[in-house]
Amino acid sequence: MAMSDKNQPQQPPQSQQPPIAGYYPYPMFQAPKNDEIDLFDLIAQLWKKKHWIIGCMLITTLLAAVYAFTAKEQWTATAVVDAPSFETMDNYYQGYRLLEGNVEKPTSSEEVADKLFKQFISLAGSYNELSKFVSGSDYFKKLAEGKDEQSRARLLNDIIDNVKLTKEKDSSIYSLSFPAATAIEAKNLLEKYVSVVNSNISKTQYAQLTTQIENKKQTLKNQMDAIKNIAEEQRLEEIQNIKMALTVAEKTNIQKPEITSLTKLDNNSLFLLGKDALSAMSQGIEKQPLVMSDDYYDLQRQWINLNNFKVDRADAKGFSYLKSPMEPIDRDKPRNGLILVLGCLVGLIIGTCFILINNVLVSYRIKTNV
Repeated sequence: MAMSDKNQPQQPPQSQQPPIAGYYPYPMFQAPKNDEIDLFDLIAQLWKKKHWIIGCMLITTLLAAVYAFTAKEQWTATAVVDAPSFETMDNYYQGYRLLEGNVEKPTSSEEVADKLFKQFISLAGSYNELSKFVSGSDYFKKLAEGKDEQSRARLLNDIIDNVKLTKEKDSSIYSLSFPAATAIEAKNLLEKYVSVVNSNISKTQYAQLTTQIENKKQTLKNQMDAIKNIAEEQRLEEIQNIKMALTVAEKTNIQKPEITSLTKLDNNSLFLLGKDALSAMSQGIEKQPLVMSDDYYDLQRQWINLNNFKVDRADAKGFSYLKSPMEPIDRDKPRNGLILVLGCLVGLIIGTCFILINNVLVSYRIKTNV
């Protein structure tokens, strides 16, 4: 007989069964998160408040434009230089070679040009030389007018720091750049600086050359005088020997030469030439000029060449232009286009961030009120 429903044992509902540790009778589902960002909703919110973004962009772009068109300008003129050509150092090289004299391996014009160019580059890159030039220029005096000593020193360092002397890779060529507030001032300052450096190099080198030439001339003169004195002493000694031989010939009553082909004449046997010959020799040797060695005449030739040389540094240069200074076409700063673009981007970022932050705050207030 089937048992009635009432007599059947009642099973507790499954929902009331106690869960077993680590086991859940139904799958777990994560509740949807309400704080996830909906991209389309975000775009819609930004578009809804686009006037805020546009307003921020206009304000920051306007501020950028005010800065761009009122900021201090900077222009940079550039020149490219190399070793001097022979034409610009011809006079210096001639003097240099005269100083060397007769040497087995004379210095080439290229070596002298390289020497002058290295000195030019060294002086052009000198902080002291650059500081002296800038501080004495009308351009710096105009900028520094009314400033205190510390501000003047800071301004001077700023200008000097922007002057660039750079060497091209694997080359002897250098680039020299000079900044200024206008294009024409940059060009003029660069031209004047190069001219001043070249003038100082030329003045120094030609002063040294002049001093060396004078010292060389004095050295040559001393050497010639020494040779001349030796020759004079030799002639006096020869005259004395002839006079002594003449005295002996007179005492021995030797009137005519008494020598044969086997006779060896020296100071002791010179009287054998006879009184007549010795008298003629004595008179002739006192009147004839000194006989100098070849060394004397070589020294004399060098002295004459040095004495006739005229130092002329009018067209002297320690460098040559590969690119002469020109007015720059492009301004270094401010770059108006870039500044305006950055101003616009900053406005876009500020406007977007403002709207996003505002939406987050509104959502937070709604949640807290609920």
